[in-house]
Amino acid sequence: MDDMFGNPLPEEFRERLLKLSDAAQADGEPLRWFEELYSSANRNSREIPWARMEPHPKMVEWIASQPDVQGKALVIGCGLGDDAEWLSAIGFEVTAFDISESSIQWCKERFPSTDVDYIVADLLNPPAKWFNEYDLVVEIHILQAIPEEVRDPAASQIPGLLNSKGSLLCIGRLAGFQIPNESPPPWPLSRTWLEGRFASLNPTSFQHFTYEESPSIDRYLASWIAD
Repeated sequence: MDDMFGNPLPEEFRERLLKLSDAAQADGEPLRWFEELYSSANRNSREIPWARMEPHPKMVEWIASQPDVQGKALVIGCGLGDDAEWLSAIGFEVTAFDISESSIQWCKERFPSTDVDYIVADLLNPPAKWFNEYDLVVEIHILQAIPEEVRDPAASQIPGLLNSKGSLLCIGRLAGFQIPNESPPPWPLSRTWLEGRFASLNPTSFQHFTYEESPSIDRYLASWIAD
């Protein structure tokens, strides 16, 4: 997992995340560590390694190239809310959720006048009213942080959230090229895995990229559209 600038985490921070993740899995609650991380941060964004405090630049680029993508958007695992707020500011009607109650409360404190509908929810069991609802679903660095035993069922929920002609945008670490010398999380995802999970959708792009700050870590931006 990286810090907000795309650099690998310091070893002591990584060890802390591994302990949280391993303990949660051992207790049969593999996603519990997200709440533990957010609640222990004491509103210090530096304690949340993926918190850029600005919208993801690759998402911004992709949206700019897709003028027909507009309407209702759902942000999966919204973290501290910057992606959701940016989408709202450019005209989307945004719902953003996270499994961490502390994360959602933090978002509401950061953006007290927000138009975003922030909700505590679990991707493994999303609200029924969300299905066939969204023109855009955004997933950034979430599936790669979910342990393998629940990653497939989590991913299987996503296509059904799109309405007819709705778009899915995913960004994360890419497996199969360079192999980082570090322990998970995250678990880099392969193009084969992604295409298999979203085979019910029509692929529209797949970009392989790296950050200048961490050129040894391969990443992807992938998008699909529903029939």
